[in-house]
Amino acid sequence: MKFNPHEIIPKAYVGREQAYIKHLLLEGYLERLLYIVGWSATQLGHEEIVFVDCFAGPWKDDSDDLKSTSIAISMELLSKVQYTLKKAGRPVKFRALYVEKNVRAFSRLNSYLSSHTPPNVVSGAINGDFTQCVPEILAHCPAKSFVFFFIDPKGWAAVKPEILQPLLARPRSEFLINFMYDFVNRAASMSALQENIAALLGGAFDMEEVPANPAHREQFLLGRYRDTLVTRASQGNARALSGFVSILDPTADRTKYHLLYLTRHPKGIIEFMTQSERLAGVQDAVRTAAKFNKKNREDSTGDLFGIDASQVESSIEDDGDRLEKLSLLWLERIGNQPLIVTEAVFAELICKSNCFPFELQLALKNLMIQGKVSNVDGNIKRRIKNAVNYDKKETLILTTQKQGD
Repeated sequence: MKFNPHEIIPKAYVGREQAYIKHLLLEGYLERLLYIVGWSATQLGHEEIVFVDCFAGPWKDDSDDLKSTSIAISMELLSKVQYTLKKAGRPVKFRALYVEKNVRAFSRLNSYLSSHTPPNVVSGAINGDFTQCVPEILAHCPAKSFVFFFIDPKGWAAVKPEILQPLLARPRSEFLINFMYDFVNRAASMSALQENIAALLGGAFDMEEVPANPAHREQFLLGRYRDTLVTRASQGNARALSGFVSILDPTADRTKYHLLYLTRHPKGIIEFMTQSERLAGVQDAVRTAAKFNKKNREDSTGDLFGIDASQVESSIEDDGDRLEKLSLLWLERIGNQPLIVTEAVFAELICKSNCFPFELQLALKNLMIQGKVSNVDGNIKRRIKNAVNYDKKETLILTTQKQGD
């Protein structure tokens, strides 16, 4: 499934456009992850790579091929990547596990797996409540397997850190978790649900701590959840890292949910946010098309001229405030000593700001143009894109340091 600019919203996703963006992100990042991990599987000691869909469905797709579901998307990807790696002399065993509670949906899932599982992928399914069958899920994940957990429930109670803890504690694991902010935001104001919300956010808190300002409130609730997961998933020196991408309501200017990514590897964060960056424009186009379609339905008349590029609203903050914040982040991180920018350092800055890599590079480039920062290992005038190359571990210094020397 690839984005087609000539069909902005595929027919299978009309009315559930947010799922389209979610699936594009899953597909784009999962493919990249499978290639990266699969290529080095032997060196890393991974005997197999496992994809676990913890709330598989299928939902809202009545077709036999389930093309607009995470089931079909993941199965096709696993087969494609396994075949490509094998052809390149890097044979890796790929396996998929799907969990579903609903009996009718599970029957469809089983039927699909029986007829559509590729010969180069091993598939399995568990009919049960995710919150009750975590031990069974782990039993399907041998110690030397690398596992990607896709946790995409319909609500928010199932992603409480306490429930996820056995999975979070597992080495060789990465996670993509749907934080249903629209629901969480409403529940956070209900006194009857305070105990559950506290459990979701990692412990007791005073409701008066929650900001009234909508943007600050969202930042607070998501931040508490992220911090809790990072703490629980960190193991000794292997500190967990997290990033997220916001999926907006297709026709209203508010967040539908956040897709939260969790890993212990700096490269994972950079790759995830790079993929999210590529999808930002797609989400803008899809939301513009959804609003356009909604208006036409409400007006009962069609627009003969359709949508042009000038109508696409950007969801990326294009203002000086954001770049200024990122500039200050760079200046603070460089400090009074030369900073060797490694992959880990770059990932750390992304996590702190949850910005796209290009935004971080742009802020640094502006600092260099302003004469505030210098890259002692690279000439910015010769670079079109990146102000610093973390793969080469280039060194940054404040120009005051240079002058002081």
